[in-house]
Amino acid sequence: MRNRKLSRIALAGTLAGSAAVASAQDLDRVDPITVSENMPDPVRSGFESVDGLEMHYQVHGEAGAPLVLLHGGLMTIEALGPLLPALAESRTVYAVELEGHGRTRDLDRPLSLRQFADDVAGFIARQDLGPVDVVGFSMGGATALGLTAHHPEAVDRLVVISASHQPDSIHDSVRAGWPQMNAAMLAGTPMEEAYRAVAPEPERFAVLVDKMREAMLAGMGWEDDAMRAIEAPTLLIVGDTDIVQPMKVLKLFQLMGGAVSEHPMGPARDPDRQFAVLPDVTHFDILYRVDLLMPLLVGFLSTEPS
Repeated sequence: MRNRKLSRIALAGTLAGSAAVASAQDLDRVDPITVSENMPDPVRSGFESVDGLEMHYQVHGEAGAPLVLLHGGLMTIEALGPLLPALAESRTVYAVELEGHGRTRDLDRPLSLRQFADDVAGFIARQDLGPVDVVGFSMGGATALGLTAHHPEAVDRLVVISASHQPDSIHDSVRAGWPQMNAAMLAGTPMEEAYRAVAPEPERFAVLVDKMREAMLAGMGWEDDAMRAIEAPTLLIVGDTDIVQPMKVLKLFQLMGGAVSEHPMGPARDPDRQFAVLPDVTHFDILYRVDLLMPLLVGFLSTEPS
């Protein structure tokens, strides 16, 4: 049973950029892509019109300042696991579903990081949230990087989990599976099951997979200069056995101005540029490691910019 589960999830991860490196021990611990049975009901939910796109969103918690939370590729809000309710204990969390994902129907256009970023900027403006703290996971993290670079007025503080700004940050073994990605190969996976559970047209999962494949093959990334231009305080987090290579995230951290001082005593501390590698954590289970994530997030998001 465990081997069958491993093969299904590893296949889904390889094709969708999630993880081909999951271990049996990891899968014994969590299955983050599966829709969470313990996800609390939102305070409210609905759709926001953004340039013709009807973007689904949910609001969780009413305990503090607003925060926008972005999911990964081929995911739904529910797949954000325990991170969402953990954040909602102290924040008013706006979780959105990007174009083509979950309840947000796709338009007659290709998917791209730039379009995702523009859509989220439109959502933030329409909801009158900006500037707002933004937390993004995986593809949502890459979207958040572009959002912050191209719509700086929308973002206050930025947290990027398991993502970097260039496709080559993902291990070659994972990217090698992208050209073969199709819905048939994802049949019966947690990604498909989560989509079909909430999508207004469940049969369009194949369309989403095809559009995601083309987007990934086209190169979902951002230019170095755009990353250098980001002024918002930024925290970059990656797992030590993530599909995103920690050294690539470290390079992004340095590109954004973190730890590059040539002072003989070492780099000066800059609280507006932080980088963390979580031990014994993969792309699959990072959203479930709230014991490691939340102290970092709470500490970073509660500090004033320097």
